[in-house]
Amino acid sequence: MTGAIIREARIEDIDALLEVVNQPTNRHGTGRVPFQTRSWVEARIPPTDPNITCVVAVVEGTAIGWATLARGKERRTHVGSIGIAVHEAHVGKGYGRQMMNALLDVADNWMGLVRVQLDVNCDNAPAIALYKNCGFEIEGVQRAHVIRDGQYIDGYLMSRIRPAAEHVPFAQEASND
Repeated sequence: MTGAIIREARIEDIDALLEVVNQPTNRHGTGRVPFQTRSWVEARIPPTDPNITCVVAVVEGTAIGWATLARGKERRTHVGSIGIAVHEAHVGKGYGRQMMNALLDVADNWMGLVRVQLDVNCDNAPAIALYKNCGFEIEGVQRAHVIRDGQYIDGYLMSRIRPAAEHVPFAQEASND
């Protein structure tokens, strides 16, 4: 596998991303209802909130996945929440990991976030494995997290906590005494 190009989400990605979010296998792992509309995607691409970073994975000129990092507000500005989706034909090829790594770089090195969190259905083993490999831990079970096909599915709340970055003081000029 060669890597995808990871870049910001653009208006020209909307049609491809609409296809991704409406795939049965993608919807299976989320809390979204079937038949998302073009306007639903248009409202999110590109994000208008400066506290949201949205990236896409592009393979052969087409966006095959998207991921978002949303910074919390008020007393939760040290917290970010991640959502991710990959086209079913490209699952398991490392594109989700590339997008996750890009967002975690933003979280750590540009936003200074201490906590990054997400939720995932308990039966989504591939996603859970990805998140664990990226340093996330299961914090708890959210019972009856989503309804899918008439059944309530539990979810995990997962997070990655990193210590606050060490302060690097301004370098003092050496005295020539």
